[in-house]
Amino acid sequence: MKAHAPPPPPAPQPAPRHIFRNTTPDGGGTSGMDAKENILRPTVDLQLTLPQGNQIYVTEDGSKALMDLLVELCSRYRLNPALHTLEVLSPEGHSLGFKPNALLGSLNVACVLIKDKVLEEKVARRPAPKVPEKTVRLMVNYHGNQKAVVRVNPLVPLQALIPVICDKCEFDPARVLLLKDSVSHHELPLDKSLTELGLKDLYVHDQRLGKVLTLLSPPAIVLLFLDSVRSSTTSLDRPGKKGLLGIFQFSRRKSKVRLVPVAVFGQ
Repeated sequence: MKAHAPPPPPAPQPAPRHIFRNTTPDGGGTSGMDAKENILRPTVDLQLTLPQGNQIYVTEDGSKALMDLLVELCSRYRLNPALHTLEVLSPEGHSLGFKPNALLGSLNVACVLIKDKVLEEKVARRPAPKVPEKTVRLMVNYHGNQKAVVRVNPLVPLQALIPVICDKCEFDPARVLLLKDSVSHHELPLDKSLTELGLKDLYVHDQRLGKVLTLLSPPAIVLLFLDSVRSSTTSLDRPGKKGLLGIFQFSRRKSKVRLVPVAVFGQ
């Protein structure tokens, strides 16, 4: 006979389950959260020190967050919470680290100090914008009939405007005079501003021109005198200009020529 096949192996049995029972004597005990809630003090008696140094004994709710405590104390004693910070001390006087949402009753707190917050100077990432300077158009007259327009601050003294004016008109700042006009030659005070003087234009006089004319004054007088003699001689050669009347006119013109340089270089 044919042998029978062996029976299939039995199905695997599940592993035995071990049930861990609480071995605490109270028959179940409390969880970690319950233990934490049990050590939370409902009220906390503490010493409060204000920024002015005043010390006050207060009783606070232990379930209050420290950040809320800071806001409430600052409101109570008229302080700005944004400018103050809270420091918590233990009974031994050690500073306790805490999170803003930590509960007051969960810490061994004996003293609370409200201190002024030290404001850190923020590094400016970009320079502060400059306030635009008020400027006006100033008409500058020079060399008789030449003109130039410069934009200047009307509130600064005229002394501060000389470099700008000389740069525009190509003058030496050490040898210029600021005049009200070219007729009166009234020199303007350099410690006054355009607003104080009520001016919108002025005249710039280059002192080097006066020195050049002074150095060349003798030849100029001679040239003027020779031109006058030449013109007088020509007039005497004309018909009807000879005689005593022509000599008199010649002397009168000669005297006028001598007076003209004195009037010019005396200004």
